[in-house]
Amino acid sequence: MLIISDCMLVPVQGNLDVVTAPALKGHLLELVDGGCKRIVLDMEKADYVDSTGLASILTVVRAARSRGGSLTLVNVSERVMHALGVGCLLPFVPCSARRRPLGPVPPLPPGASPLRRLTLRIMPENLEMARDCLREFLEGLPLEESEVFDMTLAAGEAMGNCVLHTPQGTGFLTVAVYPDRLVMEAVDNGPGFEIGDDEEPVVTLEHGRGIKIMRLLCDSVEIHAKPFGHGTVVRLVKLFGRPLNPLEEGLRMIMSA
Repeated sequence: MLIISDCMLVPVQGNLDVVTAPALKGHLLELVDGGCKRIVLDMEKADYVDSTGLASILTVVRAARSRGGSLTLVNVSERVMHALGVGCLLPFVPCSARRRPLGPVPPLPPGASPLRRLTLRIMPENLEMARDCLREFLEGLPLEESEVFDMTLAAGEAMGNCVLHTPQGTGFLTVAVYPDRLVMEAVDNGPGFEIGDDEEPVVTLEHGRGIKIMRLLCDSVEIHAKPFGHGTVVRLVKLFGRPLNPLEEGLRMIMSA
């Protein structure tokens, strides 16, 4: 089986139990065997997972990691999260809880300046290194391990678009940390692309899943053409679970040191 994309979003269509889990496990293992490196399992429609479901998830996690890949679960309900905890899978499987409906992300105050900033040049030959640098940067922020994984994955999709949709495959990723949020912007010089907040992307075998993944993992996703010249800006926002306290604002000192 040949996988065109190295990242796949797979929606779970119902509960995972002794009847349904084997088929899902088989499908996911086919993706891993076909070369898919990152699988995002959307658990929005699953409210129950039994021991067979837990074993299936663990089997896929082990298979993916043995090939240098990974599996993450998003939109996980409280019941399923509890089952994952009881089954001791939480230390091994990055999980994001089911989102409650959120209002618009509040704008930054006028004149707000970031506590930390990182800029990465995106090129086909350094894409993996850029993801590694981003992950190391995020590990110093008030984010859970699974959130670091999710934000690296979301930004990786934005960086991948720079490589795919520009003639030279280049662009820039700027990461800015504020007391209450993380803001990541990927900018390229391609033909330009826009999609409305309520507009669903067209999903084909090769394209469209990246937007869905970014929307699942981030609190805000904006994709629009650059106001001047050619290119696209992808802006991702992740709100922190708690604001940075005064001690953490010492990050300013790290920047100026």
